[in-house]
Amino acid sequence: MGVPTVTIATDQFLTLARGTQKSQGLTDMCFVVVPHPIGMLPKAEVEAKVDAAFEDIVKAATQWKPAKEKETAQEKPYPAKTFKFTGTYADVNKLFAKRKWSLSLPIVPPTVDKVQAMLKGTKRDPAEVVWVVPPRQGMLTVELVATLGVMAGAQPEHMPLLLAMVEAMKAPEAAWRGTSTTTAATCPLVIISGPIIEKLKLNDGTGTAGGENPATNALGYFVNLVGDVVGGSVPPNMDKSTHGTSFDLIANVVCENVKGTPWKKTFAEEQGFSRNDSIVTISTSYPPNANIDHDSVASEDLLNTFSAGIAGTASGIASCLTVHVPDATNPYNRPLSQWNNSATYAVLILSPEHADTMFRDMKSKEAIQDYLVKNTVLPYKWYTKATCEPGKAFGPYDANTLIPRFTQPESIKLVVSGGPGKQSQIWVPFPQVWKPVSAKIAE
Repeated sequence: MGVPTVTIATDQFLTLARGTQKSQGLTDMCFVVVPHPIGMLPKAEVEAKVDAAFEDIVKAATQWKPAKEKETAQEKPYPAKTFKFTGTYADVNKLFAKRKWSLSLPIVPPTVDKVQAMLKGTKRDPAEVVWVVPPRQGMLTVELVATLGVMAGAQPEHMPLLLAMVEAMKAPEAAWRGTSTTTAATCPLVIISGPIIEKLKLNDGTGTAGGENPATNALGYFVNLVGDVVGGSVPPNMDKSTHGTSFDLIANVVCENVKGTPWKKTFAEEQGFSRNDSIVTISTSYPPNANIDHDSVASEDLLNTFSAGIAGTASGIASCLTVHVPDATNPYNRPLSQWNNSATYAVLILSPEHADTMFRDMKSKEAIQDYLVKNTVLPYKWYTKATCEPGKAFGPYDANTLIPRFTQPESIKLVVSGGPGKQSQIWVPFPQVWKPVSAKIAE
């Protein structure tokens, strides 16, 4: 457009910036690189980096010209190319790993006959592009969903579930680009609800997310094959996760235990579906915190230990919240202050025993949620200060003033899952993810 533009990136994030540039169809872009990091530095050190970069910024803004590169023709996503290969199962896995068509786990070779068999599990057109997957903007067709499903160990009857997972993953609210390129060890929490659990003989009881569940493990593997192989979110260039997590290999998949749910509405119904609908829900979150309360008898006592756990999960992310009235400038109808590095909800994966104890005295899910919101509080001094301005919303305060982490009861999402035992999990989402995303599974 002829407008001089300079983008400033730190040296550790230049590869991500370049990858994003190319994924948007730009053959070249003007960058000035500064030493990493910028965050959590004293003001004087940041200003020194600004001063050191200023001459380069001026030079870039006045002299830079884009390189005249020839754009490579984009290959059609369908039909997928095939090739003949002779070798052992180990040889196939070695080839796929070398070409970055798989992760570091073994795959089932996606032979033509296996992919064709998978496609029989859906009536969707194999040529349909169901998602352009960020950050690389790889095109995911129905045929490629079947291919990755085969590689992950899924079966033809899982195709509707695989496609529904893609529908949830690609929703804007799921913020896939941000969650797949952040420095955080984010990981999708996948919740399956409804009659499909019984239909596919999935496990909603003991060990629901564990290793002895071939179907749900295949679904979790599929999620990461989509993100890494098609989306290209691979460390160290596009996926900038500081530590990573084993969930980068197999996403965490649990099944809702409706029989163990003591309140009237299931999680699926809360998401706007009927009890007879089969749905999949995705919430990309930080690694979970555990509640292991074996001793509380009264509902209030158990909820207090959950309040402490929720308050401490993903510590450092929770800035103090101020509720604003949404307006036309707020595209997601979300409290404006919650754009400021804040978690907007928490998902509690409750064991049936913990759910029963919560319900014993409270008698409703709404009362439980209300209690947790009111009691999930921290002293002001324990919050990050950069965006935390409680004085404007909460009146006078000091370092020890208790500030709520959430302000709305619906910020607490309750899902009953698993079998006997007093063990539950607390999942807090990545800040750009402002609500769990559900998709109906076609049956």
